[in-house]
Amino acid sequence: MSEKKQENPDSVSNVLDHIQKLPSMPSIVLELLESFNNENVDIATLANKIAHDQAIVARVLRVANSSFFGLSGQVSSISEAISVLGFNNLRGLVTAAAIINAFPRTEKDFNWTAFWRHSISTAVCAKVLAKHAGLNSESAFTAGLLHDIGKLVMAVYFPQAFIQAHESDEASTIDSLQAESAALGVDHATLGGEVAKRWHFPPEIREAVELHHTEAKAGIKKTLADVTFIANLFAHVLDNDHLREEPAVYLANMVHLRLGLDSDKLEVLAEEAQLLYDGAVTLIGE
Repeated sequence: MSEKKQENPDSVSNVLDHIQKLPSMPSIVLELLESFNNENVDIATLANKIAHDQAIVARVLRVANSSFFGLSGQVSSISEAISVLGFNNLRGLVTAAAIINAFPRTEKDFNWTAFWRHSISTAVCAKVLAKHAGLNSESAFTAGLLHDIGKLVMAVYFPQAFIQAHESDEASTIDSLQAESAALGVDHATLGGEVAKRWHFPPEIREAVELHHTEAKAGIKKTLADVTFIANLFAHVLDNDHLREEPAVYLANMVHLRLGLDSDKLEVLAEEAQLLYDGAVTLIGE
């Protein structure tokens, strides 16, 4: 992690100057992301590269042997996991493990566990929503995992400004975004989009991160940004495979408006997402 510099910069350009030395994203992540839409991917080569990173392997195998896949300890290596589960099923998890490893927990005043729990919850909600909406579920999982990456960068590089912007736990989303802009000159969604761009993530993932708090008009083509927007809402109202009643009304409207999914399916989607979460949360390693 780069050395922290002067805090509370007063413009977007100053913030971006401060994040020039972001932790490097492992090359395997970029290769995996590029492979999402490549039918001719060299699975053997990628599997070999993954197997050489023991930190990634450890995280992925925890999930592979959890309720995420229901295998109960049957998988002991990446090659075995690919053989049993298929490369497509592992790709998103490997990407997630590498991203989590890229950010060592150096900022003591930041709640890392809560951050990654919400990120993983959003990721699994995005995966479920994308599958039912006919979009790429792997890309959705990655976008969901990364949607708040700007918040993480703020907390690590500008901890005092971040604390100032998030003094109230009860502030609305709009108030929180405005507070971030006042403190740093940019909100976490905009910053997250720029971070994803500098990591050379695919355009649809960058857009999903940047727009995950942005309302959209009805009638336009559904995108990964729509999925991520709704997945973030979904994660906030998901409570042990059920939906908290009042926020779920707005969620139901958004699910129908932006993804064309029937709101009466929400409880089924919630159960599916909770099952995935119970396994995927083991990526954190606690």
